Amino acid sequence: MIMIKTLFLASLLLATFARPRMTIWAPSDLVQKLGQNEVQMNLAHFGYIPWGRALVGHVYVADPIDACTTLPRVSPITGDRSPILLVKRGSCTFITKGYNGQMAGASMVVVIDDRDEAILYPEMVSDRAGFGDNIHIPIAMISKSNGEAILKVLTDAAAKGQKSPVALAIGFDWPRADRPSYEIWVSAADQNSYASFARFAPYAAKLFNSTDMNPRFVSFPCEACEKAGFKIANPDCLSGGRYCAADPDGTGPLSGRDIIWEQLRQICISLKGPEKFYEYALGFRACINKATMATCAEQLTERLLINPAEINSCIDSSWITFGGAKAEPTLSDNELLRKERSDFVGYGISHWPQVFINGMPFGGNMDEGRLFSQICHSFEDQPAVCTIPEDHPQRSADPNDYKPHGSIWGVVLIVAIFALVFMGAFYLVYRRVIKRELAKELSVEVNQAVSNYVLMNEKRVRELEKNQSEAQKA
Repeated sequence: MIMIKTLFLASLLLATFARPRMTIWAPSDLVQKLGQNEVQMNLAHFGYIPWGRALVGHVYVADPIDACTTLPRVSPITGDRSPILLVKRGSCTFITKGYNGQMAGASMVVVIDDRDEAILYPEMVSDRAGFGDNIHIPIAMISKSNGEAILKVLTDAAAKGQKSPVALAIGFDWPRADRPSYEIWVSAADQNSYASFARFAPYAAKLFNSTDMNPRFVSFPCEACEKAGFKIANPDCLSGGRYCAADPDGTGPLSGRDIIWEQLRQICISLKGPEKFYEYALGFRACINKATMATCAEQLTERLLINPAEINSCIDSSWITFGGAKAEPTLSDNELLRKERSDFVGYGISHWPQVFINGMPFGGNMDEGRLFSQICHSFEDQPAVCTIPEDHPQRSADPNDYKPHGSIWGVVLIVAIFALVFMGAFYLVYRRVIKRELAKELSVEVNQAVSNYVLMNEKRVRELEKNQSEAQKA
């Protein structure tokens, strides 16, 4: 019965949820206390998120609750195959909490925020490059008030000797579209951003004709410039300090303004189509933060046969002026940069590179195979190009089911097959060799027997002839 309910709820989640969503499955009095059954959550930008699936499990409290040290194995109630571990924020990194929860057997870790703030967009990122790849379960954060309400129900039940009465259902889905769109937020000063473009390029090429891909660029306002009404020039900014970037080389010849100029150039190049932008982005990796970055970018544009007059026209027409006044880039506002900055704030972006698909943030590890899979999952009807690369298999949300690619059982199976083939081939060859040898031996024996028979027969004939001769003489 539990399994039937779980399957029914999973199908209901995937059929009705247009975004990742957490709901309280039990108990009903907790739903009444909170006034609703949905619990707003943030998904971390590391770990594995089982997009397109649902997870239903009971909630257990970590011991210690900060999950900063090795945890005892979760002991779920009968029938619970997806235990969810509840931990508190603080004292150590999100990575540490997620890893310890995974090693304790949790299928998901839910972090209770330690401050009263809105839970809007993911802010949990990997603190060490690549370390988050060791986590293969989803990690989420919920608000302090919701978390404390869930925790109270669990602690009250534990005081009565009861196991977890709280069950959560999490649907990992989001809106689909006939032609999905995805945005990759980057900075022209960030090598990691363009390394991400390079890794994803083979997958992006498959999607050029069936998706809308848009590079997006981060910038920040100058606080002092804002107080002055954006009427002063800043060497690291354009438009009176509305759009700025950090100085990429300190005392070197480049400034933040050079980065914003380059980002404006790349926005205009992207309007020529994703293929042309990707060609430029891959080549621009050799130009990033070099003293000759502007010259390098111009030479790259010429090599790719991008008309510089068209790019300059796109940039020139993007400045906002009034009454026919001439644009002054250091002070005039820019409609292209304004759009980037407005969406940057609206999306609540806290790090980059970051991807949004159909307006939803892509959580979990920034793995190109998983990103490709999720873009494909965002189609109403998946095109033929959406075949998952063999080196990026879809993994189970259950850490107990997780096996690295190329597991030992796969090796054993391959060895067994080769052994059977070898034995079969050996048997056939052996049969042919033995048959040939037996035939040779039989032939020798037959010839020898015939020879002996002939000799014996000749001897008998001679004896008969001798006897007949002696009889005639007598």
